[in-house]
Amino acid sequence: MTLHIFNPDHDLVLAAGNEHFTAPKAARTLYADLGFLPALWANEGDFVLVAEMESANERLRHIKGRGKGVQLIDRDTLKRMLADGSINCSTLKIEPWGWDKNVSELLEGLGVKADALPTTEWLEGVRCISSREWVSDNLLPALVSQLNNIHPANFLGASFVVKSMEQLGKLLQSHTQVVVKAPWSSSGRGIRYIENSPDPSTAGWCANMMEKQGCITVEPYYNKVRDFGMEFNVDANGHVRYLGLSIFKTSKRTYTGSLLATEATKTQYLLQYVDADVLKTTAYIIAEMLSRLLANNYVGPLGVDMMLVNVEGESKLKVHPCVELNLRRTMGHVALALSPLETEPQQLMNIDYSKGTYHLRLHTLADGLLNTSIARL
Repeated sequence: MTLHIFNPDHDLVLAAGNEHFTAPKAARTLYADLGFLPALWANEGDFVLVAEMESANERLRHIKGRGKGVQLIDRDTLKRMLADGSINCSTLKIEPWGWDKNVSELLEGLGVKADALPTTEWLEGVRCISSREWVSDNLLPALVSQLNNIHPANFLGASFVVKSMEQLGKLLQSHTQVVVKAPWSSSGRGIRYIENSPDPSTAGWCANMMEKQGCITVEPYYNKVRDFGMEFNVDANGHVRYLGLSIFKTSKRTYTGSLLATEATKTQYLLQYVDADVLKTTAYIIAEMLSRLLANNYVGPLGVDMMLVNVEGESKLKVHPCVELNLRRTMGHVALALSPLETEPQQLMNIDYSKGTYHLRLHTLADGLLNTSIARL
């Protein structure tokens, strides 16, 4: 039996660190409207914690064939069931969207025993590994090097950890167009672009971020052709298993939609740009590296965002194998849970915000992916 929780403020909690955190209205609304999402992948007999049971059940009802045998419960119901023994805390497995101190404190306040929750040290480790600084220092350079050893000149990607404005100035002398990122941020909000030198607003943002979060990361600007990603899961033994491809679109650095299709179709789409062996090797090497790096440090879903890059003067696109490491569930995992069978039509999934409400929308591609203007993705 598993208790699932959609906590969309996860990345914001990580960015806040040990500071007092109150979720902004947008995050609270997103949870209220889409708290039922885990029912899309939960097993029969599982529970999903939602803000309000009636409205969540009504929203889930519109997604045919999903959530059967899954019980949506609110906080008061969970607290009562834990207190009267209807839910056995000793055997309950808990799977939030992402583990952080806020969701752990929430559950403890509702009656989940402390020994059923991660330790403070474990949560702080997850926060550390979730930072772009950790990826820059521990994952990206070795990943690009190892992949290029197998498939020479097929991969690129660099990231520099910067801890002072002086260091940033020196870096801009050799990299005139860069992307600057906060160590922790949500939905693209912690990202700025610099060409030659930062304007006063961007310089102030960089200095403030270095003071608050300890550093920034600076990456060369790449001419992106297409977003995609790979989804994984880490089991209790530390083994990282590849789950599938994610083909998605962003607008102004914010997620806007995903393709729902079979793995064969998604792979066929990417083969327009990159060799099959490159994709296969990327998934294998990431799983192998993360199995070592995350051993005893993390259990649960994770996603790696990637992109295909056009390099001036070269005919073949290159792969950036780790634009972001998301040590949590992602919309790519949601898309995998909704993947159609070979006999079912392909769809586009997106989160729509209108009239103050978020909606999960599924749009059928009547002619299939490869006969459709995929530029929309």
